[in-house]
Amino acid sequence: MIVSLCLSVQVSHSQAPTDGHLEGNSYVNSYFHVSYSWPRFLHAVDAKSLALAQVTPNGYEFLLFAAKQGDEPFGAIILAEKLNVATAHKDGIKTGADFLDRAIRSFDPAGKPQILSRRHFTNPEGILFDELDYVIYGEYSSGIAAQVGDFLIVFKFNAKSAADLGEMTKSAVALRTTDR
Repeated sequence: MIVSLCLSVQVSHSQAPTDGHLEGNSYVNSYFHVSYSWPRFLHAVDAKSLALAQVTPNGYEFLLFAAKQGDEPFGAIILAEKLNVATAHKDGIKTGADFLDRAIRSFDPAGKPQILSRRHFTNPEGILFDELDYVIYGEYSSGIAAQVGDFLIVFKFNAKSAADLGEMTKSAVALRTTDR
């Protein structure tokens, strides 16, 4: 008599910071348990289609999402940066404010950077934010860092007008937590 033995093998998927997907007009990340709804004048794009500096393949920086404003060179990039990770080139980023301080030091003086505003606050969801709005090379820009666990979710916006930048920054600070 032949006896067959059937084994059920379950393969579990280990979550990663890049575990995000689109739901309508929102980017939802199941690793960070957050949801971001972008302004209607932006449309999601494959970040690989953009001429971006490469995110370092080092295990602590992750490109999450990108959106553009029509066919213009304006839009949004969202990445995650693990806090307190030292590298050969820098000591670890400690906070959102530290991240923005480093960004300011990297500004090209030829672009005549002008800081419009800077603030540190907690949104109604309880997420800690640091925001820097500025103009460089005549372009309205913003860097926003939201602390989620041991990571910063970093929003980089550039816009053709102050009004568009205002809508973009409003969308970032409305970042919501999702069910775990």
